[in-house]
Amino acid sequence: MKDIAEMATEVFPLKQTSLVHCITNNVTIETMANALLYVNAQPIMTSDVREFPVLLKKIDSLLLNLGSLSKEREQTLLTAAKMSSKQIPLVVDIVGVTSAPIAYQLSKQLSRQKPDVIKGNISELRAFCGLKTTGKGVDSSISDQNEDELEELVKALKQEDLATTYLATGKKDIIVAKDNIWIMENGVNELQRFIGTGDVLGALIAALLGVQFSAESAVLLALSYLNICAEHASEKMISNTGLADFRHETLNQLSLLGKENKHWFRQARGGKR
Repeated sequence: MKDIAEMATEVFPLKQTSLVHCITNNVTIETMANALLYVNAQPIMTSDVREFPVLLKKIDSLLLNLGSLSKEREQTLLTAAKMSSKQIPLVVDIVGVTSAPIAYQLSKQLSRQKPDVIKGNISELRAFCGLKTTGKGVDSSISDQNEDELEELVKALKQEDLATTYLATGKKDIIVAKDNIWIMENGVNELQRFIGTGDVLGALIAALLGVQFSAESAVLLALSYLNICAEHASEKMISNTGLADFRHETLNQLSLLGKENKHWFRQARGGKR
C-alpha cells in the first residue's frame, strides 16, 4: 500500500470531486451534506427508490446509515444495497444496533451485500459481533472500551468477512482490514458531546471511496482527519466558549486543515498493531 502519510497530502479538500449518495437519518442530514461540501465532495441525500435506477449510474459511492429507522426506510436501505451490487463503493453505518433489534437484523442483512466498510462505535460493533455490550441508544459505553474488551472485539472482527473493512470508534479507534489492524488514538472528549460526528465520518469515508481510495486507506484517512480537525478546534476554544462553538469550529476545520497543512497526518497518533 502506498505510504499513508503521502496519501494524506492528496486529500481534503479532494482534488477530484466525488458524488456521494447518502441515505441517512433525519437528525444529521444537513450536517453530513455540508461536511461533504466542505471537503469538495458533492452530496445527494434522496431516499426515494424511484430515483435509484438513474442515480446509481451517476454516483461515485453510497452511504447507508441505519439511524431513524422506519419500515419504509428499512426497505429503502435494502433496495439501495442490492441495486448497488458491488459496482459502487458502499459504506454501512450500523447506528443503533446496540438497543434496536430491527437495526441489528438489518445490519446483518446489509453485511451480506459485502460492503466495503462497516462502521459504528465500539458498543455497536460489539453488538454486531454478538458480544456483550452495555451500550445504550446510539452512544458507546466506556465499560466496553477496556483493554480486554477491545482485544475481544478485535478477535471477533477478524472472524467476520474480511472482504469488508471494519471501523469501531471510541476513546481508541479500531480498524480491522484484511491484512492489517490499526489502533488510532486521536480525538477529544468534546466530540462525544455533539450529534453527528459519526455520521460525518461515514460521509468522509464514502467520499474517499468515491475517488478510488482503498477501503482501509479511506477509513484511516477520514478517521484521522476528523479527529485532528476536532483537536485543532479544541485548541482554538477559550474558557468561556461553549460546545456549540466547538461544533462550529470542528466543521470549519474540515475545509481548512488540509488546505493550510498538507502534512496534517503527521499529527496522527497510533498505528498498525
